[in-house]
Amino acid sequence: MEESKKLIAFMGGMLDQEKNSNFIRELEKESNRQGYFIIAFSFSETTVWDQDRDNCELKLIDLCSHLDIKVIIVQLEFIKNDYLVVAIEKLGQRKGIPVIVMEKYLPGRINISMRYSEGFKSIVRHVIDVHGCRNINMIAGPQGDHFSEDRIKAYKEVLAEKNIPFEEGRLLYGDFWDRPAREATRRFIESGDKIDAIVCANDAMAIACADELRALGYRVPEDIIVTGFDGIKSGLFNVPSISTVAPDYESEAKKVISLIKDHKDSDNATSHDVDFKLKLRNSCGCSRAEDILSLEDINVLSNSYADVNWAVNSINNLMAEAAVLETLCDLSKTITTTLWLWKRQFQFVGVFSDLLTPEIEGIGNHRYITMFRSEKGERSGIGTSYDEAEFIPGFEDIINSAEANLLLVRLLHAGNQVFGYLCYGIKDTTNRDIRRCEEFGMFLSSSINAVIANRNLARMRHEIEQVSVLDYLTGIYNRRGFMAELKKIVESTNNYGKYLTIFSIDMDRLKYINDMFGHAQGDFAIKSMAEAIKHFSSRNGICARYGGDEFACAIITDTDVNLSAETVRSRLDVSLMAKESVAEKEYKIAASIGSAGGVINNTIDVQSLMDIADEKMYADKNERKQARK
Repeated sequence: MEESKKLIAFMGGMLDQEKNSNFIRELEKESNRQGYFIIAFSFSETTVWDQDRDNCELKLIDLCSHLDIKVIIVQLEFIKNDYLVVAIEKLGQRKGIPVIVMEKYLPGRINISMRYSEGFKSIVRHVIDVHGCRNINMIAGPQGDHFSEDRIKAYKEVLAEKNIPFEEGRLLYGDFWDRPAREATRRFIESGDKIDAIVCANDAMAIACADELRALGYRVPEDIIVTGFDGIKSGLFNVPSISTVAPDYESEAKKVISLIKDHKDSDNATSHDVDFKLKLRNSCGCSRAEDILSLEDINVLSNSYADVNWAVNSINNLMAEAAVLETLCDLSKTITTTLWLWKRQFQFVGVFSDLLTPEIEGIGNHRYITMFRSEKGERSGIGTSYDEAEFIPGFEDIINSAEANLLLVRLLHAGNQVFGYLCYGIKDTTNRDIRRCEEFGMFLSSSINAVIANRNLARMRHEIEQVSVLDYLTGIYNRRGFMAELKKIVESTNNYGKYLTIFSIDMDRLKYINDMFGHAQGDFAIKSMAEAIKHFSSRNGICARYGGDEFACAIITDTDVNLSAETVRSRLDVSLMAKESVAEKEYKIAASIGSAGGVINNTIDVQSLMDIADEKMYADKNERKQARK
């Protein structure tokens, strides 16, 4: 039997960000060469906020705790909450495995980081040494952010090194994204200061800056040079292509795997650095042949665009259908039969079994149940339940197959309510693969949330409907419910030719019971009478309490039963006296009764029958009163 691959847990946030997916791609390549299998846990909590810590992102760490992982790699740039970092460290301690920390330093751990400061210095030096720039502005990331502040420091150090005084007005903050970077660019131009170059703390801001400069009538690089940082692909695709500094992800991945292979117990407190590569392009006027957009790049762009377009339409269809579904079983069928997923990839969705308990009887005591699975082109819906320690049924076969070298794991949740998790198997990872997993996870989470909300609303509607048609005290129909059910009975052609008998029943001496023994005993008498009437009509009829001491009953028979008031009263009395709690009372629970009937057809007059039954009930009541005198 083939030896099982060794498991590496990679933990980070915003894995679909290009810099993360680039590293994951290189890590997959190197891991596969060295006999490892990557399980990447995607944390969606990437900002500091208060939440129920027992329910949300800690669940990913719980899932990981059941796996036989040999090492944890944690990318800390996008994991902002300290309690998650503590939980990850504790997991490593419990398992006695190394924790390799990327991008931020943790004492006592194996730390590996890109030389961000040196990388940023190299691009600032370039615009000074090669292009002779002296008036250099900078658009930084968020104020106070570790990575932004590190690049500001590098910028200032290079200026000092080149004997260029730092001017406060030449530094603005763009928060690492488009809109603030555009605003910062406009402010630079509005200041009236001479600008030779604008160095941006990441490529996304550099793209926005170059575009805004063109909109303001400036040429890049002829009038103002623009540079970026991070080396994202969109910088190469931009016009002009962005001069930048790209992390050496291949070297970083190889370094990580070598640290894992060579790890000794005493190696827990080490630090390692990886260099950047200068990518000089059109935005500084230094375009090179290797940085020109190739036909392969264009093909990748085209395929990615087509995939995005299809995914938006397809998953929107899923959301539209999910919006009206009321069961998770139906949602599972919708995913399985109507949503064309990426058949070349492995997908698995496991949800908490108790979410399906209202829909599936005998679901068992296992923690999870399969909601969807796609493997080798075959798709299936609701499966058997399984325990958390199993992670995925058939897990060993998955990691040792040729279908995937990497498994993405993402929580399915809405706010703090966790539904389960999604696993996505990938081979030859691309940014689009990871993004697709994130998209599917987000939409599926929203769909599950919508269906559960619909299911709860349906249950509440049913309960409200029941309340509106049932008597609050006895649980049998009220007048509204009785009349609605009676209407269904007489309008059903299946009942045509049968005989309908309606009984009007009025309790005797309820006021006396209330006055002499209290209203609690009065309620007891009412409920007892209701149970007796329900028993009388249970096989072939319906019954109701109109209110107070008034009841009604209707039964359907093949022929006219012609039951007298005394016969019905006797049957009710048998039911009543069979209960010891009724038999021992100091008062008698009885009723006056009248009935009327007719053949069910399209001319039957129910109201007339009810009126006749009422008249006979009152006649019976008067006759019995006279008899008691």
